[in-house]
Amino acid sequence: VKLRQVGGAKVVGINFSARTTLEVREWPEGMPDFAHYADEVYEGKSRTKRAREGKGLKLKRYRFPRPFALSSLPTKDISMQSVRDDDGEFRMYQGVWRMQPLPGCAPKGGHAMRLTYAVEISPRPYLPVALVEGRIAQDLCTNLRAIRDHVTPVELQNAR
Repeated sequence: VKLRQVGGAKVVGINFSARTTLEVREWPEGMPDFAHYADEVYEGKSRTKRAREGKGLKLKRYRFPRPFALSSLPTKDISMQSVRDDDGEFRMYQGVWRMQPLPGCAPKGGHAMRLTYAVEISPRPYLPVALVEGRIAQDLCTNLRAIRDHVTPVELQNAR
């Protein structure tokens, strides 16, 4: 599925907008481990060494950020990645919403779910990153609260 996303905000008194076209994909069984994060050793390198080296790597298609999750529990993911040659404000935008059930963390008969998000962006040179970085984080928190506020009444209704 392709999604055209346009955001706008007033940041430090300046009206700002950004747009991108994203490929959105659901992964009901969790995303494949494209970057072999789960492998203790891959191509002769330990996970720790690959993690250190990975901090300096440039963004690459299909090497998604990894939201926090317990590896022993199943996950469901939704990935978003800017389309190739996108004409928006980001050279690359990719993110993952991760949902993970948390058995034993809710009252009897209830359900608990961890929802995490990770995003990586590579802006075009003209994008004032310092001005919008805080706004992006703030909007992400707002989105997570909105999801919680929507799901909570539904869960309470289903529990009755």
